[in-house]
Amino acid sequence: MPFSSSETLGTWHWLLGAAAAVVILAGLKEVSHILTPFLLAAFLAIISAPPLTWMERRGVPGALAVLILFLCVGFTFFLLFLALRGAAENMASQAPLYQERMEQWLVDLREAFEARGLPVEVLPEEVSLPGAATLTSAARGIAGGLGAFTASTFLVLLAYMFLLLEERTLAAKLNAAFPGRPRARVRMRRFLRSVYRYLLIKSAASFTTGIVIWAGLALIGVDFAVLWGILAGLLNFIPNVGSIIAAAPALLIALLGMGIPEALMVLGLYVAVNVTIGSVLEPRFMGRTLGLSPVIVLVSLLVWGWVFGPVGMILSIPLTMIAKLALEAQRDTRWIGIMMSDRVRRGD
Repeated sequence: MPFSSSETLGTWHWLLGAAAAVVILAGLKEVSHILTPFLLAAFLAIISAPPLTWMERRGVPGALAVLILFLCVGFTFFLLFLALRGAAENMASQAPLYQERMEQWLVDLREAFEARGLPVEVLPEEVSLPGAATLTSAARGIAGGLGAFTASTFLVLLAYMFLLLEERTLAAKLNAAFPGRPRARVRMRRFLRSVYRYLLIKSAASFTTGIVIWAGLALIGVDFAVLWGILAGLLNFIPNVGSIIAAAPALLIALLGMGIPEALMVLGLYVAVNVTIGSVLEPRFMGRTLGLSPVIVLVSLLVWGWVFGPVGMILSIPLTMIAKLALEAQRDTRWIGIMMSDRVRRGD
């Protein structure tokens, strides 16, 4: 049966759309080193929109409110830099010790197998472990790389300040852009509120996760607790996979540095925090309308990670969620947003 002209036109429409998406993503990858600081600045500006509005409603001048938020974010980046640098330098000094413990742990494991009559053949004769010098140089490389982090942070904060100044006039621009289309203004405001709400709740959950993990690991006595807390907070933006990646190095350090009981305590800490915050608190405050399909989560991790690198992987879910909310805000593309969801809501 031959295809009608309308079906052929629709097929070409989707093929051209897919080709355009590939070209756009490839172009973004080429200029990712330029876009990444502005992407982080936009992320921070969206999170800062509710506090900025709150201060202006209580009589704080707009310029002063922007300055307060700028100083708070800048001070946070400064504390983050100090924490990461201290943890990286400490790791560089202790890397040889952990290397020796890892090698001794393998020897003890082989002896335990032999004492209990277990087949030692299942264990390798030797494990290709990185040398102590390799671990030390890697940790020092992290510490040295923080200089580039400081330079890019300045660009992020500069772009963040200008985006905050621009955000103050966003409502007036929407009214001017859609003067005779009140429904378009309502849809745009609804979309922006959804984005603000999602990113604010997700950021609060990630911050809480990092603080609780840091405090719990410090109480247990795990080395580099600050580093693992920062890692847990950042990777909390990546559902499911992020918590596993964040827990792995802390578990290894606890196992090598302390023992199996402490490692089990660390595992229990990560499970309790992620279940409480990720499965109980986040759905309660965020609602059930913002879930993403597991396939979409995986694809977004791969695509945004390929385009923007590690920063893209951390922001992959927020970026995909913004795209989903934008698609749901338009009647013609609402079906795509529904297909991206992890469940079908009543009325869809």
